[in-house]
Amino acid sequence: MPVKARRAAPRLAAMNIGDLVTWNGRTWVLRGLEPMSVPARHAHLEDEATGERVRAPLAEVVPAAPPAPAA
Repeated sequence: MPVKARRAAPRLAAMNIGDLVTWNGRTWVLRGLEPMSVPARHAHLEDEATGERVRAPLAEVVPAAPPAPAA
């Protein structure tokens, strides 16, 4: 039986180090990602206001919504 290649979800490919992301209802700065070879990868996040750093399951991290245009 052939093995299907796993492809990264498009939302993951759109995230870069330094981007704003959302996790647990809060906005964070993406500071790092564990290597692709690590099962159950995690993202390294930093709270921009407090400097708090956390490690979050990558599957739960999504790109932050773009800011609303200025009126």
